[in-house]
Amino acid sequence: MSLIRIENVTFAYSSQPEVPALKDVSCGIERGSFVGITGVTDAGKSSLCRLIAGYVPHFFDGELSGRVTVDGIDTAKTTIGELAEKVGFVFESPFDQLTGASLTVTEEVAFALENLGFPREEIERRAKESLERAGIADLADRHPQRLSGGQSQRLALASVLAMQPEILVLDEPTSQLDPLGADEVFEAVSEMHRQGYTVVLVSHDLERLAAHADRLIVMENGRIRWDGTPREVLLDAAASGYPIPIPDVLRVGQRLREIRRVDPHVLMPLTFEEAATELTRVFGVVPAISPFSPSPAQKSIGDSMENKLPRLLLEDVHHTYPREVHALRGISLELDEGCVCILGQNGAGKTTLVKHLNGLLRPTEGRVLIEGKDSREHRVAQLAKHVGLAFQNPDDQLFHGTVEEEVRFGAENVGATPEHAERLTESAIRRMGLNEVRKKKPYDLGLPWRKRVAIASVLTMDTPVVVLDEPTGGQDAPGVQLLGELVRALVEEEKLVVVVTHDVEFTREHADRVVVLYQGRVLLDGEPREVLGQEETLSRTHVRPPAITRLGKRLGLDRTVLSVDELFRSLSWA
Repeated sequence: MSLIRIENVTFAYSSQPEVPALKDVSCGIERGSFVGITGVTDAGKSSLCRLIAGYVPHFFDGELSGRVTVDGIDTAKTTIGELAEKVGFVFESPFDQLTGASLTVTEEVAFALENLGFPREEIERRAKESLERAGIADLADRHPQRLSGGQSQRLALASVLAMQPEILVLDEPTSQLDPLGADEVFEAVSEMHRQGYTVVLVSHDLERLAAHADRLIVMENGRIRWDGTPREVLLDAAASGYPIPIPDVLRVGQRLREIRRVDPHVLMPLTFEEAATELTRVFGVVPAISPFSPSPAQKSIGDSMENKLPRLLLEDVHHTYPREVHALRGISLELDEGCVCILGQNGAGKTTLVKHLNGLLRPTEGRVLIEGKDSREHRVAQLAKHVGLAFQNPDDQLFHGTVEEEVRFGAENVGATPEHAERLTESAIRRMGLNEVRKKKPYDLGLPWRKRVAIASVLTMDTPVVVLDEPTGGQDAPGVQLLGELVRALVEEEKLVVVVTHDVEFTREHADRVVVLYQGRVLLDGEPREVLGQEETLSRTHVRPPAITRLGKRLGLDRTVLSVDELFRSLSWA
């Protein structure tokens, strides 16, 4: 008998009764399995997680039919609290999960254990172990409200791990983590799986998910479309053109078989090491010469800043939070045009940096000039006409009753006339694909949609500088593509776009310039090909180059490659 049994379940939220989130879903999950779940936005992934953890129907109201059992217990006939002893649930947004009542990270992890009456020694032991597993033991005494988004995500995971539930249900647990942090979380979860835990994990990060899960489910329109081994499912999805991000290592395997360098009956590579082994077997280690012309090369933006004041100028900027948390340590940058992607580990100072770009934070030392205006001498409302900032957590800036009202507020907030505000609103709604949800309440939408709404509101401000903090986190492949098209269009309109991100794939596709932070300082600053080729230096700040770039280096290519096509052009010449 399956540990988790879902039988003919249909569920529609009370806020959207006409569109069921789940439609006649049936599946079983065996004890000790690791099941990955993926699919486009609104496919039903989060709803399936909520179903297993009992949040549907006990927290989220709606019409439910069918039956769900966890270890023989009917979830509709028990409580979330009782299920929590068996099922640990990490939410899509960590900000929805943290209590807000704790003064330290350790207290947050201990909160649920204290409520259940565990002995103090047991609480302390579990809290310490879970913080170590989540990689934030060094933050034990930090206030939870002083954490970065990625650190908050690790804290939410640690709080669930401390409960030691038999079943782990994780909804996008790495969407805000740096690459090394994502590796560590997947490895920690995999170790628990090896110890006998049952894992259900939702992710768009198929490179990591496929390498760890023993089963992959793809959801579409509230139904299960594919269910099988990761290799089988990804090949079927790729063949059908289904819009999920097929890992580069799989595309490399496909290309080798298309050009008949590998027998098509040989299993396709799913991991970096498998792809590297296959490529090395076919090509060996190639000469350190790569004469290909990269396509298309990013334009250089450095020369255009000569003899004029840049839009944003940071001069030796320091910022120190209470309790001597030094977030920025002497940042000096000139930012004027193109798309500038800011990379770095969780806690490197990325969000702190961009909050200086519109005056939300003021330097402890140094100065920031925004269109020549010293941020220390102007109100945020004045600077907002020059720099629009979409926050990492969209819920920090959404408060209107409908999407349309929320989007229009950006224009109204900077004094646009009603006619101009209407034009800007329609343009932003079109650009962010929000027309179908324009009359809905923002908080009835999932996190990826709420991020789009927040960005649209910033677009209507029509500022010369647009700052996006982790815009691709939790987005599906079409959502990431939409954001890429937006960035490209804004750059063509001669706006400066600053993107804080952990997404190196997005960076390689859309950045004109990459700035890498490490412990509050600039570690690297240059064009994407130059920066992403420095794997050893990037590892200091937990950034990992794209898999295809690392494969090129493994094979001995001296030129940094950024795409599958570039890799094979180099190898075919060699």
